[in-house]
Amino acid sequence: MAKYFGDIAKGVKDILSGGLNYNHKVAVSGFKAGDVALKADLASKGTDFNGTATANFSPASDVAAEVTVSDAGVVKAQAAITGLLDGLKTTVSAEPMNAAKTLKIANQLLSGDYGVKADVTNIASSPKADASVCVNLGDAQIGAEAAITDKGVGAYSIAAQLKLDDLTLSAILADKLDTVKAGALYKLDADVTAAAEAIHKVSAGSTSVSAGVAAKLASGHSARIVISSAAVLQGSYSGEIVKGVQGTACLQVDSKQAYKYGVQIAYKN
Repeated sequence: MAKYFGDIAKGVKDILSGGLNYNHKVAVSGFKAGDVALKADLASKGTDFNGTATANFSPASDVAAEVTVSDAGVVKAQAAITGLLDGLKTTVSAEPMNAAKTLKIANQLLSGDYGVKADVTNIASSPKADASVCVNLGDAQIGAEAAITDKGVGAYSIAAQLKLDDLTLSAILADKLDTVKAGALYKLDADVTAAAEAIHKVSAGSTSVSAGVAAKLASGHSARIVISSAAVLQGSYSGEIVKGVQGTACLQVDSKQAYKYGVQIAYKN
């Protein structure tokens, strides 16, 4: 069930594109220094390498704080606050050395059958608000989102999904209704799920289609394969390599046999 606008058609997105990463990455987490949880990431894209170190801690029972430092010395800080209102979570984030340009206030509220998000950025110059709402109607959810600036409403989208037993149908009108997405998610059994999506660009008059299958294997590992109308084949395989170490490998091959791949390793202490 979709709780927020971004959850509509999420099952389709998770299979067709979610987690398909063609960079290499190593992540280490699960270490603590007192009450502070520490983690580090190292990623490569082509010949470029970048890394981050992150510390998470809770200065109060209803506050979760995070500080991230990149290899370039950029510091990002955020604090998530709950309990101001029932069902409300407010997250304030910024780069302290450039707070005027990077300050962001994100709110998400879940109340009954309504899920609302409202993010505000560019507060010091030209404020921009991204707002969305999702309404739960039982087996169906509907929602809308819009970007609002001092010049009026910019991009906007509307979406809906309907669950019929093991089948979930979704439709999204995005890019000021210029992009139409129709998706279907079907649970074949407890371990295998199939997804398909058609995307039509109204102004360009073009349509693309993609379909994929994701399966949980007897070993506990997961595999996925996705193919598109552009003759691009993608796949991923993930699972525990040894205790505490998760690995994911992704591969993409197109009709010209050009390929790219990515390997991600995550160690949790």
